[in-house]
Amino acid sequence: MSDVVRRAVVIGGGIAGLSAAWEFHRAGWTVDVYEASDRWGGKILTSPVGDEPGAPMVDAGPDAVLMRAEAGRELVEQLGLTDEMTHPIAPKPAYLFLDGRLHVLPGGTVLGVPVDPLALEHTDLISEAGRDRAARDLTMPPGDLADDVTIGSLCRERLGDELTDRLIDPLVGGINASDIDRLSLRAAAPLLAEAMTEHGSLIRGLGKMYPQIGAALGGDRDESGDHGNRPVKRPPVFFSLSGGVGRIIERLTEELPATGLHLGHPIRALNEIPDPTTVDAIVVATPARVVAGLIGDVPAVRAHLADLPYAGVSQATVIIPGQPPLDAAGILFPRVGGTMLTASTWLSSKWPHYRADDQALIRLTSGRYGDDRTARMDDATLTATLLGELDQAVPLVAEPSAVRIQRWPSALPQYEPGHLDRVAEVRADLVRHHPRIRLAGAAYDGIGIPACIAGGRQAARELLA
Repeated sequence: MSDVVRRAVVIGGGIAGLSAAWEFHRAGWTVDVYEASDRWGGKILTSPVGDEPGAPMVDAGPDAVLMRAEAGRELVEQLGLTDEMTHPIAPKPAYLFLDGRLHVLPGGTVLGVPVDPLALEHTDLISEAGRDRAARDLTMPPGDLADDVTIGSLCRERLGDELTDRLIDPLVGGINASDIDRLSLRAAAPLLAEAMTEHGSLIRGLGKMYPQIGAALGGDRDESGDHGNRPVKRPPVFFSLSGGVGRIIERLTEELPATGLHLGHPIRALNEIPDPTTVDAIVVATPARVVAGLIGDVPAVRAHLADLPYAGVSQATVIIPGQPPLDAAGILFPRVGGTMLTASTWLSSKWPHYRADDQALIRLTSGRYGDDRTARMDDATLTATLLGELDQAVPLVAEPSAVRIQRWPSALPQYEPGHLDRVAEVRADLVRHHPRIRLAGAAYDGIGIPACIAGGRQAARELLA
């Protein structure tokens, strides 16, 4: 039996599905990947901005990979892409635009939560009353996290509305395009859950955890050494690739046997898999609603995945000739500011491979869960609206010389309280009904590239075992 060539099928050709296929291929299995659309990569897409020859190839989905997450680095190394790795060069991580002006993202915070009471001393983003309210977290009785709660409810209770709305929401909510008052603490911000569970206080807990987590997800002491600290040089938090994150997808599809790659081939039911009697293992790496249609005979799948909410995102990436560089990687626009713009990523300031002295390359992102105003706009109106809001934060010197519109109608799954328990129930029920099928993707294991890679490879490893 050890000489028998096993066959795996992967449904879905995004990063999770291709990572699962890579794992099967490395183990010597035959693998077929079926993707319904006409391209590989899912939400990872690197495409030109502008129609001119030599137009820059720019990420239209995620543009960065979390450095401390091993799964992303490991796959890049295995694919031979280490020499293409690049790191942010912007002097500051980000600004926040509120009250009609830019505020430097405060240092000494994690996901917007200060790691000590002095972390917000030198910013006027939070008023003195707001800082005093946040400091009450240190003297309040320990919270009870027996049940999953929303990020918003916990942070409002412990730190107050002002800090939650002006700092935590744009950081945490922005990552997930979410409403933090509906977003699961344990699924979307496990660091905050750990701080409360282990230490009974967000500020005290994160302060004790800070030396280990460093600059992980939400700002850091800057190089000038804020609130009396000496300058600290930390390893980069993120990396990208000089050809864009889409290079990971290119290399995966180059390494996998071409005979097993099937674009434009949707699988809507398990009996649509070609030669089903020869299949030893199946990984389903599609959006949740597709899974519910594929495996509708599993009660937990039908109950928990058919209506999993997703947030849509609309983007305009522009080249502004003559625009001075920003001294930060971008600008965040909190929900309380009322803008449709959620973030502007100044790619030409953030990454060395986009750097230019005579123009700015900027990606404008809109869309939050419950706010789909820009999804209903045509391309011209979307571009004009987002540029107009950006102009209020940073005056623009010219009209764009190139524009690329990218719309992601169902970009990001929304993890509501109890999400992790529901995912565990889905997976357990699936094993009982279909022991040779596993699920992978952002709906289960997290929205970041490393989480999707890890989830895809883990699904394959379970089946290989």
